[in-house]
Amino acid sequence: MRFPYQTWLLVCVVLLSACAEAEAPDSPPSPAPFDDGGDLFDPVMVMPGEGIGPVWVGMSLDELVDTLGEPDSKTAFQRLITYRYVVPGIEVELTSSEATTASEDARVCAVATMHMAELTGGLLHGLEQDEVEAQFGVPTIVVGSVHHFTASGLAVKYDEERRAIAYSVWPGFESELDPPEMLPAQTEVPKEAAPTSVGDPLRYEFDGELYEVVDMHLHVGRNSARKPEGIEFLLSQLPLSAHMNFPVTAGLVTDAYADHVGIKEHLRSAGVSHGVLLAAYTHHTIGYAENRFLEELLDDPRNVNADGSQWAWGLASLNFDGFEEPGVAESRLEALSSYFVQRPDVFIGIKLAHAHQAVAFDDEAYLGVYDIAAQHDVPILLHTGVSPFPNTIADPHYYDPLSLEAVIEAYNGSNGAPRVEFVLAHAGQGDARAIEHSLQLAETHDNV
Repeated sequence: MRFPYQTWLLVCVVLLSACAEAEAPDSPPSPAPFDDGGDLFDPVMVMPGEGIGPVWVGMSLDELVDTLGEPDSKTAFQRLITYRYVVPGIEVELTSSEATTASEDARVCAVATMHMAELTGGLLHGLEQDEVEAQFGVPTIVVGSVHHFTASGLAVKYDEERRAIAYSVWPGFESELDPPEMLPAQTEVPKEAAPTSVGDPLRYEFDGELYEVVDMHLHVGRNSARKPEGIEFLLSQLPLSAHMNFPVTAGLVTDAYADHVGIKEHLRSAGVSHGVLLAAYTHHTIGYAENRFLEELLDDPRNVNADGSQWAWGLASLNFDGFEEPGVAESRLEALSSYFVQRPDVFIGIKLAHAHQAVAFDDEAYLGVYDIAAQHDVPILLHTGVSPFPNTIADPHYYDPLSLEAVIEAYNGSNGAPRVEFVLAHAGQGDARAIEHSLQLAETHDNV
């Protein structure tokens, strides 16, 4: 599944100077006082979840420059801009409308200390790990020398003696690691007229021809729904420079409508006209995005392109936990069905990830989902291939689509059941046998 690995890892590498979503507090902290007559700022205070000294999360570029002036150095990559100030020893991350420079609408998304910063308050350079944890408890995410206290919006980097050498702050969040019970759709196809066009269609030029491009595998999410072990695995694959702000960077780049670096903005900048957003009940491995959450995104008034066309569609999913308990399967399948009954304008298929959901492809107790797909004439997108995430099932029966062949044949439209189209995502990646079987199934069966 691209959310669990390929997309996540690509996004992580792209966003090595990662930053958190710009959510300004209702009443931003006042700038820390500094000595107008001297060369140095007074010592600055680290305020988890808010800011450091005179800089706070959500601050505009104008406010930043008015407070600290022009930075001593800048770096930029794909609309992520880093300003470094030797005095007072602060590194500021901004998101920007421009790829390589801070635009007028740029906003601070995270703030970090540099080694020369003089600190005051409860968080000082040199503080021992036990002293930090006495204030903030056990860290949520730990990878090497960087510890994240996600509820507080704080990351701490330690030296070899377990003394703090850097802090980073961003908006904190509380984890909700278990998905809510599956609920039916709560909206219906709107009756109002389609949005008015305010621009030209977004098209991508290839070989002299213009095309409308669709990215049909986009995982949405939010920080609270991510499994810490999955995030730790991702960070273990990345350079240390990506670690400090990563928990909230993940939220920003998987937010459908986040300013500057959200999914819609990334697609627009790449010339991609439309996207297909995925629900996923993969809470045992990396995290989840429930159907109701996806419905809210698709029903959002921002789900429109400049030319008035719809920007995104979605694939609903199914939570298999407790599926064999009395009444659970029936209730959840009915809830799944409601999204295709009430919102066929935005829900166009089903997404499953058996290896992440701990269900074998050929387990007869879970085959009712294919009846829902047949009933509503929607395709099923299935994760195939191995996944390195913790808690993912490594048995081929969970990721090699060969064991799905009997189901594919049963739903080919010629054997008594209605026809279902099967899309084998990733074509069995990571296992030569699963890759070969994926290609053979696609060649042999016309509903693959």
